[in-house]
Amino acid sequence: MPPYVSAEIASWNERIAQAILSFGLATLGFCLLWSSAGTAISMFLIVVACCLAPRRFVQCWPRGEHMAQIGLLLLAWIALRTLLGEGTKNVHLRAVNHYHELLMLPVMWAVFRLAWRPQAFVNGLLLGALVSALVLFATNVHAWALIAGAPDLQATFEQAVTDRRISLGFSLSVCAFLLFEHTRLGRLPRVAGYGAAALLAATVLFAGDGRTGYVLLLVLLGCAGCRAAPRKWRYPAVVALLAAGMLVACMSTGVRSRTQETLSVLIQPASQRNTVLSTSIRIEMLRNAVDVAGSHWMLGSGWVGYADAFRAAALKRHPGKPDLLGAESTNPHSEYLLELGAGGLPALLLFLAWLGWPMWRGLRENSAEHPWAGAAGCVALAFATSALFNSVLLDFMEAHLYAALMAWLMARRMERS
Repeated sequence: MPPYVSAEIASWNERIAQAILSFGLATLGFCLLWSSAGTAISMFLIVVACCLAPRRFVQCWPRGEHMAQIGLLLLAWIALRTLLGEGTKNVHLRAVNHYHELLMLPVMWAVFRLAWRPQAFVNGLLLGALVSALVLFATNVHAWALIAGAPDLQATFEQAVTDRRISLGFSLSVCAFLLFEHTRLGRLPRVAGYGAAALLAATVLFAGDGRTGYVLLLVLLGCAGCRAAPRKWRYPAVVALLAAGMLVACMSTGVRSRTQETLSVLIQPASQRNTVLSTSIRIEMLRNAVDVAGSHWMLGSGWVGYADAFRAAALKRHPGKPDLLGAESTNPHSEYLLELGAGGLPALLLFLAWLGWPMWRGLRENSAEHPWAGAAGCVALAFATSALFNSVLLDFMEAHLYAALMAWLMARRMERS
């Protein structure tokens, strides 16, 4: 607990606020991976708790933290570009609201500095990840339908998993890395901690169906090897772990099928590609997004006008084919191309700085004395990798998880091991 707790432990207002805050943080962590409604309700409880202790919340605001400042500058640019450049209708306000996680990060940063029990968030997050892993495995072996005796329940869970396979791939990979870090630092028993991390990694490989999750798992596996190995053995350990990880991944049917589909689409000429395959659709969307970025790289097309610019680029490449798959999108499956195409060069540079700052801090801090700074850099690297393949700030689950988890990590980064 922070040192100020003993001075104000007798304050009933503070104690009630902290009880609500601890419950809100725990439920937020538990719901982040699978429930949008649960996430919203948890955030409401956290706001109520902060309103009960407004002076302390204001004192905890991260005024000198550069990552928070960069994020607020990016949000300000998005608002100015949208509201002044396009209009102030409801559709424009909703477009700005899609990026409210940039404000959520400093808010949660202050919340974790305010909270007596900030670990409640990560405890709930890791518990939610383990429950999600068990549900994924149960869905794959048809266990839910057998237990409940309901033939439609299996299809319901399969649809839920399909809708969130990208978010779950990112979330479970990051949670596996968090379990590894907690165990490496002695916060969890070795057998239970490493076993739980292996379970989440196995869930991504053998029960998930998202290519992004496969890539992130390898990225974080390399980060884990780099952080755990002695300095002189660091690079051999990373290479060995990546090789072992790829060998294990080859045992997964999902990895093999996704790899085969990707390679077959990339090898075939464009005229012979199966336009129904997700890889073909993504390639088409990326080409259109590159055209939009090339035409609007200075100030962008605007986030509301991006769909029209994207459609115009698609029709220019394929005249007379308005129904072509990948010809319409507000989500080009690359946050970098979206920032450049919709917000121009200022948005892209601010987004890169927002991602790069925790990585820079992680490299500068002594990993032995301040381990959480390095962990924050690794999570930022995972999010930056995911942004290559998805518009992650538009995704409710991924963006909320990253904002809340990064706030927790950065609030604890000065903690000594």
